[in-house]
Amino acid sequence: MSPSLFQCRPKNSDRRRCSERGRRVRDWIVTRCLLLAFIGFITTTQMGCQIFRKFGGSSEPIPVAFDRLPTQQQLLSQIQSKAESVGQLASNVSVTIPGTPKIKGTLQVEFPNRMRMKAGLLGVSEMGVDVGSNEEHFWIWSRASTPGQPPAFYFANHVSFKQSKARRSVPLDPKWVIEGLGLVRFNPTDVHYGPVMDQGGRMKLFTVEQTSNGPQTRVTLLAARTGVIEQQAMYDSSNQLIAYMNSSEYASFMHNGRPIGLPQRIELHMIQPSGQDTKMVINLSSISLEPLYGNASRMWAMPNPEGVRKIDLSQQWTSDIRTGFPANSSTPQGPQASGARYQR
Repeated sequence: MSPSLFQCRPKNSDRRRCSERGRRVRDWIVTRCLLLAFIGFITTTQMGCQIFRKFGGSSEPIPVAFDRLPTQQQLLSQIQSKAESVGQLASNVSVTIPGTPKIKGTLQVEFPNRMRMKAGLLGVSEMGVDVGSNEEHFWIWSRASTPGQPPAFYFANHVSFKQSKARRSVPLDPKWVIEGLGLVRFNPTDVHYGPVMDQGGRMKLFTVEQTSNGPQTRVTLLAARTGVIEQQAMYDSSNQLIAYMNSSEYASFMHNGRPIGLPQRIELHMIQPSGQDTKMVINLSSISLEPLYGNASRMWAMPNPEGVRKIDLSQQWTSDIRTGFPANSSTPQGPQASGARYQR
């Protein structure tokens, strides 16, 4: 990000201390902005946004997937099959980040990587943000002016961002909110261990993913009988926790004649290098699994607003780089899935 956005001007103070303070402030602001890029919303506005039907959860129970501990192949196939059968999803959404006003909007997702949002205070997008993701880019359009922060358009190419220094310091992944819905697709190059049963009676699956910053480990906790994903924790190549998601308040939704369990609450916790935990809560309502309506090319196209400062996150922001993977690191055990939060 451009240094002018977070410029520190010391007056009779130590430049080094000022620089460090400025870096912490910058990381905090950028993290909060980028977290919004993982949500996909769209509202019905004057600009011709898409329209969809609204449905609620059914009274049908979440179907039982396993009567015993499955094999690895059985578990991976069940996860993949569920995500592919859903395909598209729409929902009303309210989003809360501690210390900021609640914003409301509407979620649209097309598995595996398309999402779009227009949301804001009282549901008015002109007082909020337009964020989204497609196959090539993700973006955050902060449309409303705030003290010291005029409207701006943040964006990045997925591949470029993953290889950038910003990705190393704030290792976000635009797929996390989609995966928080339980819609997960593993790469063929991923290496899996498990599943095994944890002390709480949940299945635990370890997945090692190769990234440009070294191996990243995901620990997935699933309900033993239904196979729904309750928690996902991500660790970097230094075995440090970088983020985790709790998915809860599952309900059953009919799709193609059969019930599918989906969460109505997602808690996303982003752990910064300083150890600070930035939390975002997403509550979903009126979830629909019907096909999305509207012009797909317009729905998933990245905007190009005029007269707004454009900032390429993969090119204009640098920060500290994490250390390498230690030779004697142990396998991460994951956050304690005691229902709601991670316990150190």
